[in-house]
Amino acid sequence: MRPLRAFASYALAVALLVSPHASAQVNVEPLRQQVAEDGFGARLRASLTSYAGNTRGLILGGAALMGMRTHQHLAYVDLSSDYTRLNGEVSVAKWFAHARHNYELLPWLWWEEFGQLESDRFRRVTVRELIGTGPRFGLYQTEAFEIFYGASYMYEHTVLTTSDRRPVGQGGVHRFNNYVAVTVRAHERVSLSSVTYFQPRFDRPSDLTLLSVSSAIFTITDRLNSRVDATVRYESVTPSDVRSGDLELKSSLELVF
Repeated sequence: MRPLRAFASYALAVALLVSPHASAQVNVEPLRQQVAEDGFGARLRASLTSYAGNTRGLILGGAALMGMRTHQHLAYVDLSSDYTRLNGEVSVAKWFAHARHNYELLPWLWWEEFGQLESDRFRRVTVRELIGTGPRFGLYQTEAFEIFYGASYMYEHTVLTTSDRRPVGQGGVHRFNNYVAVTVRAHERVSLSSVTYFQPRFDRPSDLTLLSVSSAIFTITDRLNSRVDATVRYESVTPSDVRSGDLELKSSLELVF
């Protein structure tokens, strides 16, 4: 099975065009709030750092997150990529694409469909493809505080390689995708949000993925935000030379449209 194979070429092309710096999943709850009001929203980040002298190399990074709402439909696409090469060694090389659609059934209930493609050389992931569908519930919703829960079936297909990039295995698994999303508007110019995903296999619950992305966003102007993101990832099954856990802290400026 090869879900989203046609989407791969499009996602990669767009990711390269925006010079994409982000981890393998971003917190999209702020974008949901933006398009709930405007009908269309986009958040763009990009960076380029060049070194010469004692350290020689290049760091490229960026992300594009775009969404729109029409009546009962909400759809968004998230594209990102990182590349770091210093003193002749590539230390980061990864890209990511995620697309999701929500259909509003009730003010507190939505149905979601999503697809994702991912590659990360240093986690030995040549390509990871997944698709899924399920409900999203609004557990509590006010202007200052919101909490949502989502549950879905997810099919995941992964191709892994060794450290010298030889294929070592591939396989498809069926997972129970759960997530909790929380948004707090602490101030008119400060927004706090967090999304945590818990994804065990149906047939082997000990094989699981845990991913948590938390964000603090500070509004500078109507078109410019400052943000801090913390990402925690845990995968119970990884190649022997890859650690199960990762932590990433990142600060950035974000253009809002």
